[in-house]
Amino acid sequence: MQKINGNISSIRRSYIERLESIYDMEIDRREFCTVEMLDALAFFTEATGREAMVYLDRAGRILAIAVGEQDRVSLPLLKTRRSEERLSGIRCIHTHPGGNSRLSEVDVQSLKKMRFDAMAAVGVKDGKPVSMQVGILNEIADNGEFSVNLFGLYKIRSIPDEILWNEIEAADNRIRAAKSKKAGAETARAILVGVVGSDAGIALLGEPLKELSQLADTAGFITVGQVTQPRLKPDKSYYLGSGRLHDLVLEIQRLSADTVIFDDELSPAQIRNIQKELGKTEIMDRTSLILDIFSGRASTHEGRLQVELAETKYMLPRMTGFWTHMSRMGGGGSSGTGGGAHRGEGETQLEVDRRILRKRLHDLEKEIDKIKSRRDVQRVARERSKIPIVAFVGYTNAGKSTLMNHLSGSNVLAEDKLFATLDPVSRRVSFGCGELLLVDTVGFINKLPHDLVDAFRATLEEAKHADLLLHVVDSSSPESEAQMKTVSEVLVQLDAGHKPILTVYNKCDVSGETVSERNSVCVSAKTGTGMEELKKTVIQKLAETRIEISVLLPLGSGSLVSRVYANGQVTGCEYLETGIKIKAAVNLEDASRLRAEALEIYR
Repeated sequence: MQKINGNISSIRRSYIERLESIYDMEIDRREFCTVEMLDALAFFTEATGREAMVYLDRAGRILAIAVGEQDRVSLPLLKTRRSEERLSGIRCIHTHPGGNSRLSEVDVQSLKKMRFDAMAAVGVKDGKPVSMQVGILNEIADNGEFSVNLFGLYKIRSIPDEILWNEIEAADNRIRAAKSKKAGAETARAILVGVVGSDAGIALLGEPLKELSQLADTAGFITVGQVTQPRLKPDKSYYLGSGRLHDLVLEIQRLSADTVIFDDELSPAQIRNIQKELGKTEIMDRTSLILDIFSGRASTHEGRLQVELAETKYMLPRMTGFWTHMSRMGGGGSSGTGGGAHRGEGETQLEVDRRILRKRLHDLEKEIDKIKSRRDVQRVARERSKIPIVAFVGYTNAGKSTLMNHLSGSNVLAEDKLFATLDPVSRRVSFGCGELLLVDTVGFINKLPHDLVDAFRATLEEAKHADLLLHVVDSSSPESEAQMKTVSEVLVQLDAGHKPILTVYNKCDVSGETVSERNSVCVSAKTGTGMEELKKTVIQKLAETRIEISVLLPLGSGSLVSRVYANGQVTGCEYLETGIKIKAAVNLEDASRLRAEALEIYR
């Protein structure tokens, strides 16, 4: 059982155990709190006259439970990986003896200081929770102070979960927007670290960490220095060699850096070893940096689920490093539990945390599977409507969203930053010969974490089921060829490498690029140059992907006929004594199958 923080001296063990039972409660991620939790808090407060509080994260995990005197709340130290540009991702729900559920000045100041998602006060009377008031941060004033929105008083069985979550998400967006406008005095100073060898990806010799620098900028860091080392591969224990690691320590001191960002994914052992050498300096690897960016930019429920799934997979093997603040080592006399009787309690806590995280991983995978099932149903409906699907793929920041806006007249967010948009966007358009569906997908990147590919598979598989892929390339980038190779590799991962592809060289107004190969078009999504040519080429390519065919199939070819109905456009089907006569417009792969099984092919 996890430990209770704060002042629990002279409190009956049975009361403490009732409070500890909250750790075992299950909270759905879209619930703000549960009546069961509030009943347990109220029982403790009525019995002891002391405030009790629960800290939860957005996944519904109970992070900590604490006890304090009324108006003298002692907040436990809760370490998070979130930046100053966001809310903490933690909400505090606590009790007020005497039935008063209005937030005190102490509560409001704690909400501001800790940047909690929400601070909720629950009035307790006669051992029961009677009502709740919730505070959520609002705007940031010119002096840097937050204002606070108050919601309620709510009856305990009528707490509006959806309204409160919408307000928390709106507050998160407001704070990110306000922080992004402020100058860099509060921005974390980062040193970038990389190994430059034969497998250095798309990095140029002159700028080996250029892409990592762009990622850091997107995440809100100021890059103050870089440390590289020529090696065929990173050191298994410390990533860098011992001498270069010593140089890094000196650079951190010289440049007053807050964070060190590594250009590869670090193993749990590497994180532990490096942290010992660097002390309190924050360590991030390429994967955690990308996850932080994704976490800040996912705006839909589906996008947030996919990011949380990737974060959970990443965090699970690294629990010891990231969750040391939640360890409860044995010998805690202040809890009233004694010392030696609970030897090894910290290790037990780690296992408890791992079990919680594994369960959350399982729940997320189930939710993602449901999303995939819904997408499959929607996809079948689109295929039945016979609308051709054109999917944008390409390296991040190649201009896919800007191109989408030009072709569809929509207003998809388009910024000169990596991963400006994460959530899938689809638009129906007409280029003069019937409707087609344009689908935008998340941008690819070198060393894209496998967990992200897996988590976003439901979204990325739009490319797998498209009739035509528009591979958007930043022709002005000196790394364009390597970026194209990365995109091709990810498409193969998604089993979409065989799809018809039209390469769209974007930013030709900068590069001066002209068409030099078949199946390619040069455009400028910014100025609109080449858009009409692109539309004509898309129409032409779509026409090439389907052909009219009329065949007589054996009577036992029901599965093939079903496939034709699912993937093609059937214009005639008759069941004859000699077989099934079918006429349809199908893709090239299905046309080959039909010809192979046909008893007779009609002209």
